[in-house]
Amino acid sequence: MPHENGRIYGSFKKICIPENSLQIEALEIRTQLLGIKSAWEDGTLSGSDVTFQLLLLYLEKRVKRHPFLRMGQKLPNRTSSKEFLEIVRFYGMPDTVRFALWKWHIGEWNLQLIDYNPSSIEMLETQSRGIRYATISWEHALEGTLVEGKRDAFEHLLHDLAHAYMFFREDYDFEGQKFFFRSMLDEFESYKIFLDQDPIFKEKFEYCISDMNSHPAHLKAYWNAIRRDAGIPILNVERNF
Repeated sequence: MPHENGRIYGSFKKICIPENSLQIEALEIRTQLLGIKSAWEDGTLSGSDVTFQLLLLYLEKRVKRHPFLRMGQKLPNRTSSKEFLEIVRFYGMPDTVRFALWKWHIGEWNLQLIDYNPSSIEMLETQSRGIRYATISWEHALEGTLVEGKRDAFEHLLHDLAHAYMFFREDYDFEGQKFFFRSMLDEFESYKIFLDQDPIFKEKFEYCISDMNSHPAHLKAYWNAIRRDAGIPILNVERNF
């Protein structure tokens, strides 16, 4: 858990702020947040543009010196988001985030921005179609509170982008991951009752479909293991990973 007992953990800890500072930050950037939110709702900004604007807003607010790493080149105008994403690296986060946002921006990866936490079955269904969600919780961003008690709204969005990279990257077999999730979806009725009755299995299932984008061979091994532990027949898929 990134925020726990007053301490911050995880890949984005360098650009996270203490939980008790989030409300102050939210008040200070409220006007900008509402402007970005309004532009998204009326279609002025696309999902990738919204994410880009939020990244600029939060990084410049939280990193007082050098939030952007220019890689030896002049910092491009931020209105040229494509060039900005191609040239600039972002302080305090793995480059997977920038790369995923760039691929989304140029239309090569199918990410979709939403403003709520999707259900397990919705996550499974969308990934089976080769779509990965990225969530911005406007409510938590504007209130300065943690999403599900774990991450602030900005980190939550970055976390989704990092997982998108793992979903779409070529060497993690994107097509194989889609096939795996379609197989899980096809078999859903056979294990749905276990999700309703076994909270441990449900927790592991939700981890598999939301926080475990990996090579399908690893996904299959994990899925079979948790099914076996729950007493569910092993998924039988024909594709060789």
